[in-house]
Amino acid sequence: MIILRGDKMNFTTELRCTRSLGRNRGHLHQAGFTLIELMITIAIMAVVVGTATLSFTTWQKKSRFESQVREMYADLMDARNMAFTQKKVHGIVFQPNSYVMKSYSSEVEYKYSADAKTNGTNIMTKSLKYGITKTNTTTAFTDDNSAILFDTTGFNSTSPSTSTFGFTIVVNPIDVSSGINCLVISVARVNMGKWNVSNSKCEFN
Repeated sequence: MIILRGDKMNFTTELRCTRSLGRNRGHLHQAGFTLIELMITIAIMAVVVGTATLSFTTWQKKSRFESQVREMYADLMDARNMAFTQKKVHGIVFQPNSYVMKSYSSEVEYKYSADAKTNGTNIMTKSLKYGITKTNTTTAFTDDNSAILFDTTGFNSTSPSTSTFGFTIVVNPIDVSSGINCLVISVARVNMGKWNVSNSKCEFN
């Protein structure tokens, strides 16, 4: 009787172990991934990463583009302030991919734009990552139209007072989705704006 009872107990124990192992195998099968599910997950992750990378690249280019416009604006304002505070004509001579800030001692040094480029004392020179044009998206800066001068009162002496839009500088390419991509320099003000392709004007508030 003891032997039979022992055999019965052993059989019951083995049966329980077998059932438990079967349940565990079932859970492992349910918790796993099939090859197709894994491939779909990887594909989704690739799309998300690619989209995020593209968005970051676009944002980075936009940020650098707007940074150049703001830096040009700041330098123009510095030239204006120095002309007023130092009572000495200051100017910025623009080239397609750079510009130079200068100060002038006499009118003969800046009487003509070409003279302003050659004469004067260089204060600083900056290279530009994005090229610039004058008035529109195609007119290049030349020796005859490249200088912006501020007289001792701080006014721009090269923009005609009758001009609504003054001296416009466009930062190219204009297809960059930036909030600002142009500068309008009038007699008394410098404004940052966005180029309107439909009417070919730099618009600002």
